[in-house]
Amino acid sequence: MRILSGQFRGKKLFAGNDLSIRPTTGKIKEIIFSILGDFFTNIEVLDLFSGSGSLGFETLSRGAKHVTFVEKERSSINVLEKNLASLSVDSHNISIVRRDVLEYLKTCAMQFELILMDPPFRYSQLQVLVTEIMAGEILKKSGILVVHHEIDNPLATDHMLYQVIKQKKIGRSLVSFILPEEKNV
Repeated sequence: MRILSGQFRGKKLFAGNDLSIRPTTGKIKEIIFSILGDFFTNIEVLDLFSGSGSLGFETLSRGAKHVTFVEKERSSINVLEKNLASLSVDSHNISIVRRDVLEYLKTCAMQFELILMDPPFRYSQLQVLVTEIMAGEILKKSGILVVHHEIDNPLATDHMLYQVIKQKKIGRSLVSFILPEEKNV
């Protein structure tokens, strides 16, 4: 697992030996970041279910101002911290929150331009999380939510507080790009 582009391009990331960590594959990362383009300069990013931090570190490498990593598993936090140390990222550019994602979202007072979410594939609260993000003030009106989820765990698209503007299917995965409803693209 490597950083694809930017300041840390080519740097290896640790994935850990814990089977509960499902690192985002290079192919999925390539799709996400090619669709997002040059969206990263000086933005605030939220990486939910961050695991090894692969997605968040990719945004930092490409110019994000700050990334908040949210992960509840101690083993994943250990891997994330190991990656942080290996990349020599300035600690002012990151926050690591060890907490359940839904609990974090219910109390989050910050706003983000980009939210990346890569939950476990069988995660039963996917729709609840997306609705919580879109109903709150967490995602800026000019922001975008990117969700990597299983094709068998789809997102509702009718009469929602958001608009799914693009989906890419890769094997049994879907990557959904979501805007707040007010944006008519």
